[in-house]
Amino acid sequence: MNDDDFQQVIRRVENNKSEQTAVQYIAKIRDFREWLQDRDTDFEEADAIDIEDWLAHLDERYSNASSVGKGEASLIAAYEELNKLIQAERIDGDNSEWGRFGTPAEQADYSPQDSSTYKSRETREDVEYLKPSEVDKLAKNTERLRDELIIRLLFQTGLRVTELCEIRENDIDRGEREINIRGKGQKNRAVLYQPSLDLLMDVWIDERRPAVYYADESKYLFPTSHSENITSQTVEEMVRKTAERAELQEVYGQNADGNNLHTVTPHVLRHSFAMAALDNGWDVYTLSQALGHADAETTTSTYLHEDKEKKRRAFRQRGPTTDD
Repeated sequence: MNDDDFQQVIRRVENNKSEQTAVQYIAKIRDFREWLQDRDTDFEEADAIDIEDWLAHLDERYSNASSVGKGEASLIAAYEELNKLIQAERIDGDNSEWGRFGTPAEQADYSPQDSSTYKSRETREDVEYLKPSEVDKLAKNTERLRDELIIRLLFQTGLRVTELCEIRENDIDRGEREINIRGKGQKNRAVLYQPSLDLLMDVWIDERRPAVYYADESKYLFPTSHSENITSQTVEEMVRKTAERAELQEVYGQNADGNNLHTVTPHVLRHSFAMAALDNGWDVYTLSQALGHADAETTTSTYLHEDKEKKRRAFRQRGPTTDD
């Protein structure tokens, strides 16, 4: 497969996945292609055994089932797009066997050596998230009160990191535990936090924030010693380092600039809020409003994937019957 054809596959994966998922998948797909090239094998000609060998390579390299699972999902997406391109005659290739047995990625069957972190974080396809207990562990590994407040606030509200950075002090109604958010596309919404956050919020606003260098001239909730409000980059770096201390962090690849890509980010806390909300019984429309999505379809496509174990429990515990 030449570079132009491979780039078509990459573009389709990029267009059909969320931004964060696409970045993660593409890094894995490129890594697999380079691994194949070292073995004089073409991406299009790889078979299930090649893919299983590469997954074993990831397993040995990272010793983490989550990385293996992400690698497998990445190749399933890539070969699905390649299959479509061949069928549409956009790429020359032989996919005659794929219709009978599935793509090589679908045929591959590899079980990670350690699956302890796999199910807890990837029960729903494509979405990386932390369980509430993991978020609590993350928050407890911060080095300052401000950072603990930020992590717990991101999780309890589902805010985008850019939205958190733009919160103004007068946007907060501490009595109602409500925050006015200036969202994407000038769409404002309100989010609420839990009573468990009262102490952190009160100590920050009443005691710690006034001592910050730029506090007097800042209208924002989180001024710093360098500027009137904290930046997304500062929050992302704080979350990354905190996740490393909490032993929750993984590196799953590199971007085009050669910088490491990490699994625990502020956006993962947004995903974690959404998954926890669904587990707590929120309906999709309410969750969509809370997240500031343009429509409920975005929420559904991102977070509602088949969970086989939950489906089994639903049938067994609440399945319709004509029996008395």
